[in-house]
Amino acid sequence: MRTSKSSHQHAQRVLLLLTLCIVGCQSAPTLPPEDRVADFAAIKAKAATIDITTNRIPLVGQRGQSLEIAVHENTPANHDRLIVFIHGVFSDSRMWRYLCWDLAGDYDVMAVDLLGCGDSDRPDPSDLGPGGYSPDALGKDVLFALRQRMANQPKHITLVGHSLGAMTILNMWADESIRHEFADVLDRVDSLVLLAPPDITSNCRTRTFEEIDAMDDLRMTFADVLGILKRRVTLATITGVADPSLATREEAQRVIEILRQRSTRHAGQAMLRQAIPHSKERVQEIVSGYANVRAPCLIIWGAQDDIFPTSMGYKLADRLPNAQLRIVNSAMHGLATERPGICVNLLRDFLSGRHAAAPRITILDVAPSPPHEQAISTISSPTK
Repeated sequence: MRTSKSSHQHAQRVLLLLTLCIVGCQSAPTLPPEDRVADFAAIKAKAATIDITTNRIPLVGQRGQSLEIAVHENTPANHDRLIVFIHGVFSDSRMWRYLCWDLAGDYDVMAVDLLGCGDSDRPDPSDLGPGGYSPDALGKDVLFALRQRMANQPKHITLVGHSLGAMTILNMWADESIRHEFADVLDRVDSLVLLAPPDITSNCRTRTFEEIDAMDDLRMTFADVLGILKRRVTLATITGVADPSLATREEAQRVIEILRQRSTRHAGQAMLRQAIPHSKERVQEIVSGYANVRAPCLIIWGAQDDIFPTSMGYKLADRLPNAQLRIVNSAMHGLATERPGICVNLLRDFLSGRHAAAPRITILDVAPSPPHEQAISTISSPTK
């Protein structure tokens, strides 16, 4: 019996290896560099005049450990408004590169690498304990860093978050303890921009997230060595945009790097597991706490979002006291890297106050455009 079981396990391993080899032999599609995409190249050209520096903020006063998070800022920074960008899971500050380049000439910008991501320290989840990579813990890190960086700078602050980053922002007000501990920072935040934040009352565990969460180090090594990782990420990059011509080599490579590195992959897996509280009572507390988010809030959603449906956007717009919802027809989940020009235009209108006269919920169509810009036209403005 023991010999039979051992032989069966060996056969399974051989079959798995052969399967991986066969799949790995398939080459990944070729993606164009971002300079070949007119809209991206036009925005990127502005980077020549922008000096971005990286500062590392010690978190010992927040985490009780010798950990640092990285923030990327434009210099000299002398505007009266700071826009702070917070990325989502399995991501880093590079997802905001187009928006930062475009906005840095008119605003102070700060793109944060959450703990475990990018240029920040990447502690193993077991070293942080339960909840170490939760939205509450990550939000406290950001607020603590802002307190250090903005101590003597009386600037207005706009927080911009994508997916888990947007959820992290909402929790800053929804959690009473965070709201009180960092009241001095939150009082300076006068506007929020949320790109496709998940609804924590719904099932946010998509098949893609489940698959990545279950990926152990050995399987990932096989996938990387045999080319499966590159192929899968490349295909996901293509299918993750409404217009395949907007899928770029740089974006695929960014995701490959994050999944390939053990430290960033483990941090992302921990973020997934800790994103939604297990207690229904705790979930209800957070949702009830959304009533405290009284600053003007712009919610942006891709109508073809393949991760979270637009119904979540409508529901969140109803829950927040002062929110407007903009749904971009030809866009999916990665709005900032798929439709950066649209996001920049919406953000500028929002900060200028021009959004105030617009309907609370608007669906935007990305119209055919000239080479260096994407036009926006309103096709409907449903009311609720």
